Amino acid sequence: MALINKKKITPRETASYKLDSSTIELVKFYAEFIGSSQEHVVNEALVYIFRKDKEFNEWLTAQGKSNLLHQATADQANGSGKRQDTVAAPSLIGRGDKS
Repeated sequence: MALINKKKITPRETASYKLDSSTIELVKFYAEFIGSSQEHVVNEALVYIFRKDKEFNEWLTAQGKSNLLHQATADQANGSGKRQDTVAAPSLIGRGDKS
């Protein structure tokens, strides 16, 4: 048995969003602060927000889509090796993320 677990690969899609310049700078600095990619910071932040928003969770359940949140949370727990209340999001295309 290996001493280090294999990193779980999850299906990814590319998404492009326009963000305020100050938000982009904060993402860059936060990624530097934790020693991770900008993509990871955005993805983890979004999953954190989705998980914590009770009204959104109720709405997802009413739409029959609560499985999406469960999958994102499971991917986060299995893929990052970090605690469950950290944060995972679409990449910032063309924003200098070299991951």
